[in-house]
Amino acid sequence: METSISMPHPSAQMARRTWFLAVGAPLGHHMAALAAPALGRTLVVQRDAPAAVTEGLVLSGLDAGFLRPTVDPKHGVAHVVRAVDLAQALAEQDQVAAVHVVSPSRCGAVADIPALAEAAHSAGVPLMVDETWREPLCGVHPDLPPGALAQGADLVVAGHVPFGEGTSGAVLLRLGHGPQAQRLESSVDKAFDFVRSMAGSGDPERARTVLPPARDRVQAAIDSAERIRDAIRGQGRFALVGDGFGRFPEIAAADPLRIAVDTGAGGICAYDARSRLADGHRIRVEAVTGSVIVASVAAGSVSCAERFIAAVHALPSPRPGAHAALQVSPPTPGPSQLSVREAYFAKSRAVAAAEAVGRLSASAVTACPPGVPIVLPGEVITAQTVAFLALVAASPSGRVLGAAAADATSLRVVDA
Repeated sequence: METSISMPHPSAQMARRTWFLAVGAPLGHHMAALAAPALGRTLVVQRDAPAAVTEGLVLSGLDAGFLRPTVDPKHGVAHVVRAVDLAQALAEQDQVAAVHVVSPSRCGAVADIPALAEAAHSAGVPLMVDETWREPLCGVHPDLPPGALAQGADLVVAGHVPFGEGTSGAVLLRLGHGPQAQRLESSVDKAFDFVRSMAGSGDPERARTVLPPARDRVQAAIDSAERIRDAIRGQGRFALVGDGFGRFPEIAAADPLRIAVDTGAGGICAYDARSRLADGHRIRVEAVTGSVIVASVAAGSVSCAERFIAAVHALPSPRPGAHAALQVSPPTPGPSQLSVREAYFAKSRAVAAAEAVGRLSASAVTACPPGVPIVLPGEVITAQTVAFLALVAASPSGRVLGAAAADATSLRVVDA
């Protein structure tokens, strides 16, 4: 069954080709990574890209050059990659196959895609964008930021609009029109043929017929999200991450459907807030890190704005600032000495964190806040890395993911 679509349709505006994937975003990231080796040996990747991108590096065997996003220490969250940092990374890497960035961020920060595309294209490589944190409604409403494909990206992994029964898990892999996109097309086709034999495929007729909501319904969702933000501002207890986007010139726009609330500013840990919202109010937030919860209003759905506002206002009030974000910036990562694939398949063992200094990490270890991998497979573990992980793990609002011990006292290293 062919599920690659070349005809234009409402869910793939501006796309030259669209691949409809029924099993979700990870398969799209795997396809992108499998397609890249035809163009080079190194994938330049945003450090906080989805775990499926790292899995794609294991599948493809590509080397990786990791790009650090800017971090907002006030709220303890990561935003987007700067074009100047991308240009520098491309100048330092050999045989780059492609660039992979995330926009918008989980908190709704939209990257300067035209500047990132210019940096990538000037180096002769395609720009891939993970757009799964937003609904692909570009062109449906003027208040929604333009999609990455319309701004120069060459390949986009986008969440499929969940309208119509049975579509909620699907994603679209969308190809642009420029010369770099043309270089990718044949390889993406081959990657698709490879993965669909293992994971199955979606229904192309569903991709053609699922329609986006009318503009008035999108407007209603935008209005609901703004009503929530106004109510939170009016209460004065919690902070909105998006209100600080202006301090970061690399943030080009904000997704109006995403609401990132710094509950730590009001004295409650985000993980505690998430549990209380779910257990007491049956409200599930989309993401959480450190002191920030992230909710979104789905365009075309019935909004529960008032219920969300009431639930957030009902959160208990410990001492203000008791769970504020850690005011610490992540350390500079150690150098990479093995590819992700080599480190993944190498023999490994868990050692005490102090003993891990100077060794190569066998796994990705992420600190929340800011929700960015502090060390990735194949990178040297530094003393600064160990100290930062210990600091985050000891914080009431901190979590360390991927370490051999939850308190980061033990790390998994390559057993040379």
